[in-house]
Amino acid sequence: MTGRGIRWWASLLSLVAIIAWESPCSSKLVIDVENPNLDKMPIAIPDFVSDSSTPLHGRDLAAILKNDLAMTGLFQIVESQNFPIITGGDPDFDHWSRLGVQALAAASFHISGDELVLEARLYDVPLRRVELGKRFRGKAQDHRRMIHRFGDLVMERLTNVLGCFSSRIAFAGEAPSREIYFMDFDGHNLTQATSNRTINLSPDWSPDGRSLLFTTYLHNKPDLWLWDIFARQGRPVSTKPGLNASGRFSPNGQTLAASMSFQGIPQIYELTIEGHIIKRLTSGRGNDISPTWSPDGSAIAFVSDQAGSPQIYVVAVNGGQPRRLTFQSNYNTDPDWSPRGDCIAFTARIDGRFQICTMKLDGTDFRILTDTGSNQEPAWSPDGRMIAFSSNRKGQKLIYVMDAHGRIQVPVSRIPGKAPAWSRNYQ
Repeated sequence: MTGRGIRWWASLLSLVAIIAWESPCSSKLVIDVENPNLDKMPIAIPDFVSDSSTPLHGRDLAAILKNDLAMTGLFQIVESQNFPIITGGDPDFDHWSRLGVQALAAASFHISGDELVLEARLYDVPLRRVELGKRFRGKAQDHRRMIHRFGDLVMERLTNVLGCFSSRIAFAGEAPSREIYFMDFDGHNLTQATSNRTINLSPDWSPDGRSLLFTTYLHNKPDLWLWDIFARQGRPVSTKPGLNASGRFSPNGQTLAASMSFQGIPQIYELTIEGHIIKRLTSGRGNDISPTWSPDGSAIAFVSDQAGSPQIYVVAVNGGQPRRLTFQSNYNTDPDWSPRGDCIAFTARIDGRFQICTMKLDGTDFRILTDTGSNQEPAWSPDGRMIAFSSNRKGQKLIYVMDAHGRIQVPVSRIPGKAPAWSRNYQ
């Protein structure tokens, strides 16, 4: 991690969010995210207002929150050149109502030296009341984090599930740089984690967000390593002969699942954090790779070619026979279990190209979410509302983010990359 990245983490840990106002009544502005036919909620986000001249512009700050909410696919961002300035007291609810606005997010900010104080409110326009109010205090350079955090709380108030805007995405760089990187979910604050000048693959976040597990060819073979992003140093986890790959933390962070071939063909094993084998989870006649844990840690989905082509199977961690999940395509890989536990995202070959798909755990509700270019390696956001993936639709492979229905798909990485991994925490 660069010195700038270390300073960013230190200042972020000291950022304080103070409850300033909160309505004692339950919100009527609730979005039913399970209803696919639900209209988007009209929300207005006027330029943030400062009490003095500052290096930060209110329009730019409001644009961060607009982008966060727009990417979920749940909101219609109402725009106007004639928004009234909100400087204090209640807004003109009649004006906003005439514009068709249901929710209004407004904020004021003050900068003194390098300290930023941000006061943000969410209003229920039809009910003419404050639904949520927060005051954030921290370094001015952390303004994006403050706004992402407010967006998380807006999502929690409107959907009953905390948003994911404060989370991060790690990925493996494409050639010529094949290091591990991480960034904010929207692509900002790009930070290089490793610098070992070799091939690094398939990162995964520890649940506490402090470490990245990945496969590296540092010693000319695929070994499993753990990288501490604060200490900026790594250590080997598994260096057994053959393949040590696709390492994934269990939901509680106490064990790992990985694909290893020291006893022959690749199979799925459960390991301690130190790399000691707890047990072998698969023992079929096929090559078993790419494990992904269920949210409760009771099962693992993985890829096996035991039926002749790569397909996705599910096996209980406590034992039992694997159950085949996918049948719709003759090539299915890259499973990632939804944090909500209800479905799996994966890559399927459709009409000769790779596309991102989802499916429920009983094999029903098969959906194809992408249709442009080649799309692979889906990774769920921690709230289960969005999916990161790699795509070559613009000529080079970049990391994209889309809502869970595939209606909004935008590139977020500034450099070519693949194998995204979404953090599970909200630092």
